This record gives sequence, C-alpha cells and structure tokens, in this order.
Amino acid sequence: MRIAVFSDVHGNLTAMRAVLDDINRQPSLDAIVFAGDLCLFGPRPQACIDLLGGQKIQSIIGNTDEWIREPPPVTDAMDEKLRQQRRQLRKLCRWTEQQLNQSSIEWLDALRKSFQLKFNPTSVPEDDLLIVHANPVDLGQIIFPSIDRQKELYGRVRQDDDGLENILQTVDANLVAFGHLHIPGLREWKNKLLANISSVSLPGDGDARAKYSIISWQSDVGWSVQYFKIPYSIEDEIKAFRDAKPPDWHEKVDQLTSRGYIAQVV
Repeated sequence: MRIAVFSDVHGNLTAMRAVLDDINRQPSLDAIVFAGDLCLFGPRPQACIDLLGGQKIQSIIGNTDEWIREPPPVTDAMDEKLRQQRRQLRKLCRWTEQQLNQSSIEWLDALRKSFQLKFNPTSVPEDDLLIVHANPVDLGQIIFPSIDRQKELYGRVRQDDDGLENILQTVDANLVAFGHLHIPGLREWKNKLLANISSVSLPGDGDARAKYSIISWQSDVGWSVQYFKIPYSIEDEIKAFRDAKPPDWHEKVDQLTSRGYIAQVV
C-alpha cells in the first residue's frame, strides 16, 4: 500500500501544481490524500479548489478551511495586538470567501464532515494509518516535532511526551500522519509513530520548497514515510499576489521577494 499525502496549500496554486505533477509521476499509488488548509492566505483560492476537484483526491478539513466560513471571533478579552491580528484575519477570510463560486462554497461546507481518514492494511487496528489535519481530536492543537528537534528549533521543549496524552490516548493506529505545523519530521510516542507530512506552502523549517510525503506499508516492516521536496516558481506566485491584491499583499510580496517564501510563525 502506497499513499501520497499533502497538506497546507494555503492558496499557493504554483506550489500545488508542482506537488501534484510530482505525485502524478509516482508509480503504484493506492490513494492520494489532501490533509486540509487549501485556500486561505494565498492569492488564488478558487483555482486551488478547481485543481483539487479535477483530481481523484480524498480530502479532509483543516482549521483555515473552516475559518473561511466561520472566521475566528474578536473579543474584548483579547489584548490590542491580538484584536488587530484577528481583525486582519477576518478581513482575509471575507476576501477569500468572496473569490469562491457557489459550488466551491458548498464544497467547503461539505468538507466539514471529513475530519479524518483511516487506511487498514490488515485486520489489526494497531496496524492502521490515521490521517488528520492537526491531531485526532480537533483542528487546532499542535503536535510538535521530537524533543531534540524542538530544542534545535526553539531553544526549549514546547511539548513533552505527557503533553500528547490528551490527543493521542484513544488512538489505536500505529501511524498518525498530519500537517498543520509546517515542519516535516517523525516523532515516536509510546508505540506510535507520528509523521508530520509538512506543507505545500508557508514553510516553518526555512526551506522554500513545496513538500509532500508518500506513506508505504510492507507486511514485514510496517509503515514507512518518504519525504519529497519540490521546487517551484516563486515569481509566478509574486505575480499572482500582485494581480489579485488580497489583504496585506504588499507584505507577502516583500517576503517572497526577499527570502523566497512566506514563513509560518508559531
């Protein structure tokens, strides 16, 4: 069994095309899965839905897919900085929704029912692969990288093994694959393997390339994860931002021009 999984496109049509072109060249795939966050933050949300819809791809919802239809609220309890960030986010959610046709709105609404996918290579539940957006219980809580990788990235441990108990304790699957945090890598937790499949766009690891994974099952070794990093034309995305002019497009063009990517900040 071989399953290609990609996640977190965030409206970056150029990177998504590059990833799908590479996936479609792969031999003997049993399924292609999109693990959420398709449209928000990029200049071409409608085109991303069109491209996904034209492929045989199973899809689950991500937190920003939900935000397009129900943006996060602004409350008096927030400090002023957070209120400003939320107001800007809501503005971007409204802009994104306005770019979508009615069938795409209906697709987003239907996607809310698709929270996770499970693949069963054997009749034993512990052999299963579970694919989610962020974690098995909700769309928001982050599964951070391994302890050593956290120290390397952040200079401290942001999530120890005990911090995973509430989101993984009821999971039988041997492998949990997810996106949300845009940093590829593997983490072991008890008898489970946690695979961050990373992101097509907005990298969190400083690598501008679009990323996806192929997850394979072999009866003698179990599940394994292979990462692919695909270059794409940053200039095409810069042009798309300039043409579409979404909120904060100047800032995003500046980031793409200066360092070749827009970073995820967590």
